[in-house]
Amino acid sequence: MSPEDQDKLKHLLTAEMVSRVSLAEAVNIMHNLAVSEVATQVEKMSDEEKEEAFKELSEKLESVGGEKTPKEKEEAE
Repeated sequence: MSPEDQDKLKHLLTAEMVSRVSLAEAVNIMHNLAVSEVATQVEKMSDEEKEEAFKELSEKLESVGGEKTPKEKEEAE
C-alpha cells in the first residue's frame, strides 16, 4: 500500500470512529484527557506553585458561587 493510500485509510478509519462517538463519550474522553494533563502538570509544579494555584482557584470558586472546595467540605465533616 502506498504512503498516500495509507494516509487516506487512516483518515477514513478516524472519521468512522469519530462518527460513532456519542456526545457523552466525547465529554468523557475530554475529561479523561484533562485529568491526565492536570496530573502531569501538578507533578511538575513546586509546592509554592501548588499552594498559590490552590489559593487562587479557591478564591475564584468562592466569588463565583460561594461553593466550598472539596478540601473545605472534607474539613467540615
